Amino acid sequence: MNWSIIWELVKINILYSNPQNVTAVKRKQEKNPQKKISAYKSVIRQQIFLVLLFAVIYIFMFASLNFKYYPGYFTFYTAIFFIMATLNAFSAIYSIFYESDDVKLYAHLPIKSSELYLAKVISSFGMGLTFLTPLLSLFFITYCQLAGLVVAIPMTVVAFLILFATSTVLALYANSCLGGIIVRSQHRKLISTILMSFSTIGAVAAILYMNVINSKNIGDEQVKLLDRPIIPYFRGFYDIVNAPFSLTTVLNFYLPLALLIGLIIGIVKWAMPNYYQNTLYARPNKQKTKKNVKTCSRKSYSLNNMMIHHHVSTLQNATLISQTYLMSLIYVVIFLTPVLVNGINLSNVSSDYFGISMLIGVILGSNCATPSTFLGVGISLEKENYHFIKSLPYPFKKFLTQKFLVLAALQAFVPAMVYLVVGAFLLKLKPLLILGFLLGLLMMISIQGQLIYWRDYKNLNLLWQDVTQLFSRNSGQWLTFGMMMGSYIIGGGLALGLVIIGNVIHQVQLINMTLTLVLVLLAAAIQVLISLKFWKKL
Repeated sequence: MNWSIIWELVKINILYSNPQNVTAVKRKQEKNPQKKISAYKSVIRQQIFLVLLFAVIYIFMFASLNFKYYPGYFTFYTAIFFIMATLNAFSAIYSIFYESDDVKLYAHLPIKSSELYLAKVISSFGMGLTFLTPLLSLFFITYCQLAGLVVAIPMTVVAFLILFATSTVLALYANSCLGGIIVRSQHRKLISTILMSFSTIGAVAAILYMNVINSKNIGDEQVKLLDRPIIPYFRGFYDIVNAPFSLTTVLNFYLPLALLIGLIIGIVKWAMPNYYQNTLYARPNKQKTKKNVKTCSRKSYSLNNMMIHHHVSTLQNATLISQTYLMSLIYVVIFLTPVLVNGINLSNVSSDYFGISMLIGVILGSNCATPSTFLGVGISLEKENYHFIKSLPYPFKKFLTQKFLVLAALQAFVPAMVYLVVGAFLLKLKPLLILGFLLGLLMMISIQGQLIYWRDYKNLNLLWQDVTQLFSRNSGQWLTFGMMMGSYIIGGGLALGLVIIGNVIHQVQLINMTLTLVLVLLAAAIQVLISLKFWKKL
């Protein structure tokens, strides 16, 4: 192999591993056109920073336990970070191998299939290592507790490298199997979007689950803490130091290690040499067209259904879906975690607080309609279709109105369902409080959604390459941050103040009725202004 060629390929392919970082580098270059910024070096620096940050951030959590007495927690933490690392590695590998769509450019050059394959794998290391580096701290602390410093240092390195290799190999095999199916599918973009969204949501869900478990342990004495069940396979990384020649070590460490070596040999012998052939000859399966005109006419969509299908098809971007749904709920999940872990429910809260409930819905609704969601970028997602549709004999105002309604419905449905389940079954709120909350949530998503939709129309960008470019238009990220902080601080302070005043003067119902009326009138006034300034001028 020619390692100089491999390194040049790594510098190119590493840009595909994290498009958001590349977009940030491009923005820096635009601000300082005279300063030469190396894109791949900037991406590598950012990945190294994240790796070091994750390596340090969990040290105190691990140091609080003596894993000599808690092997179950050792396997639990190892499994959680391994899952997150594998999902993250799979996402990066899929983007590098399939989303880059560059194999046909290299096929005619003097570049071996194995060289390109290896370069793409190396390019994904930064993303895979990010969630795995906390295990360096975990292994070192645990092995020090079990066998001392002399054994801990080499065994930490060995165990970490084995687990990193396992994570990468599993991601490669998953990428080979699922990626091969996706590129042959007629719905490649949709399936890949769902897959990338699942990997992102899975990684975040793993972090949240770990935080829930850790919050249960806060305040407990170590003697009272019960160990978790020991997870097979991951216990091998504990037993290799605690009992290196036991049967459990053979089953959970040595046998999986032998299997890992076999999988690596399979990649080297079959996947790497045949990469060009497997990729270039992967073509979508063509559906057979029927000549029966009557059958086709029966299955044809109406114009409205066709336009709705078009609006939905523009949303097939994993980053956009994650920003719209996941980021709007993650902070709330973090705040709710202590309440749910401690078994607190709000069943005793009086229905008189329906106004406060509506205000809380407005606060959370503000976080569900930001410039980095469907409504904030929906028009710009059209790209070249924007001018084409505008030239059609179809009312463009109707097109934009229908697009807003479709995007608003999709954007509001998931948060509304999540909060309905949380309020009814977890917090056990009274029906009137849930109704007030949902009305406030939907009202705010509608009003603020129109404002950011209007903003997208004014700051239209049809030449974007990565969707994150749309998020940062006109200080969009700062606007998102300001919306979140403003809603939490101002709205939260107002809600707390009204609760205190209502209890002091014993007029809870009157204050909540007044608050409800004010919120509805304010929403109606803003809606009238939006209609006059935006919708009627289209």
